[in-house]
Amino acid sequence: MESQGLFKGTLPLLEKALDLRSLKHAVTVSNIANKDTPNYKAFDLVVEEELEKVMGSEKELGLKRSRRGHLPGRTISGGAVRPGIDNTSQLSFKRDGNTVNIDKEMAKLSANNLMYDVLAQIISKKFQGLKDVIQGGK
Repeated sequence: MESQGLFKGTLPLLEKALDLRSLKHAVTVSNIANKDTPNYKAFDLVVEEELEKVMGSEKELGLKRSRRGHLPGRTISGGAVRPGIDNTSQLSFKRDGNTVNIDKEMAKLSANNLMYDVLAQIISKKFQGLKDVIQGGK
């Protein structure tokens, strides 16, 4: 039986999710920076839908319940994540044709920062767990 390896499974997916969150941050900041640029069309990086597709793909790692009291787990996938670009909000309420809504962009930025922080904490906890195992547990 071929070994799965220590860092296969959730870690690559978490890494991809962090990369996508970082890219989404750059896109949102670009929209905010261009809020006064005439005819600038705001766009968004669709991260959530792509991660959901990957989580439901065929390449799933099932979680095994070793005891009856354990909660059933979700499946984790190692599929490819390809973010989409959403530029559907092309309606402009400004005379210059700019479609940036600063309130929406700031809300997106805040939500994305929160998700990035959560993902970073999850990865940190995974490595802390490995460190604890190496040091003999606590």
